[in-house]
Amino acid sequence: MKQPLRGAMAYLLATAAFLIILITAGVFDPKPVGELKTTLPASTFTVSQPGQTIQWLDAPLPDGDFSVRGTAVLQNGNPDSGIGLALGSREGSFIVAVSPLGYVLVQQAGEVVLPWQPWPHVQPNNAPNEIWIDMRGEELTIWLNRELLWQGSHLLSMRKIGIFSEGFGGETAVLSEAEVAVYTIPTVEIFAP
Repeated sequence: MKQPLRGAMAYLLATAAFLIILITAGVFDPKPVGELKTTLPASTFTVSQPGQTIQWLDAPLPDGDFSVRGTAVLQNGNPDSGIGLALGSREGSFIVAVSPLGYVLVQQAGEVVLPWQPWPHVQPNNAPNEIWIDMRGEELTIWLNRELLWQGSHLLSMRKIGIFSEGFGGETAVLSEAEVAVYTIPTVEIFAP
């Protein structure tokens, strides 16, 4: 009776070790759509006014399926602000944003899909946060720090990419010095087949 039990235990240990090796090797990690086509230069964005702003970049998105991966880091200033990626155009944008206070936002053509809400995989304060959007046809998959955040569909009327920001300051047109936030976007990568 002891021999079959030892054999079963050895099999379970070997299976567990094999799975650990596969997980650490990244076999089950998400993969971007296609190959890296474009890497945009690092940039700095200042959130100096209340409300939402999109700065459209001079980098068109591919016509077919694609992935966009961008990283945002709060350099200094008020963490009660948000930064993220916008796809589409002013008339029909799709937005994914993070706040260094641990919140996420998903907005689709002006409609809020996920309002600013806590999410455990947001890196706080000055830690980098990676936003990754896969688009296959009209189906979108959003990863935040390589963890699945949201899936749904959206038709992009235009193929532009922008940097979204939101300031949560007072009622004035310009935020006070204590309310201003400065972010760097060290990487924005575009993948396509």
